[in-house]
Amino acid sequence: MNRLPAALALAFSLLGCATVAKPPPPPIAMTAAPVGIVAGEFQPTGEVVWKDLTGVSPPRKASFDDWRVIGPRVSLTRAPDGNWVGKLGSTEVRLLATLGKVTGPGVELSISAGEKGDVVVDGLWGGRPVHLELGKTRITGTLPGRQLDLTDMGSGMFNSYQGLLQITGPPDMPQIVLSLLAVVSS
Repeated sequence: MNRLPAALALAFSLLGCATVAKPPPPPIAMTAAPVGIVAGEFQPTGEVVWKDLTGVSPPRKASFDDWRVIGPRVSLTRAPDGNWVGKLGSTEVRLLATLGKVTGPGVELSISAGEKGDVVVDGLWGGRPVHLELGKTRITGTLPGRQLDLTDMGSGMFNSYQGLLQITGPPDMPQIVLSLLAVVSS
């Protein structure tokens, strides 16, 4: 009995499976500026707070609304053209936020939907690689200066032995990602 035809058929079928490309993850839309409303006094609608459980560092927070992201390491304002302008750390930036992307000096972020409904953030922050998976029950990833593996405690609070992360407000993009990166990156 000749097994060669059966082996060839199996090899070609496996080869066919190996060459099927997975479609790229769907990009997440950026939250549009409110129509007919101009930026007024800063009225935070959301906030991201990181508390270091070692006590070495004081809590860090960034707040945001439709027009601004404000914190010790971030000060950005949405310009009329839709760009986000201001400072990241001590660097002046102009960030372009488009469908699933935030780009500018030292920032090249891709923001997409993961297979489990997570928000996946990949790219560069401050010129350094980042990868985050923001899920409903867990936040994991790699940031400049730290690894994250946080589990849900309820009410927008996530914790681990490293610290406590609290996220409040609407899931505005890119504001929530910029706030998160600003407070958790070291």
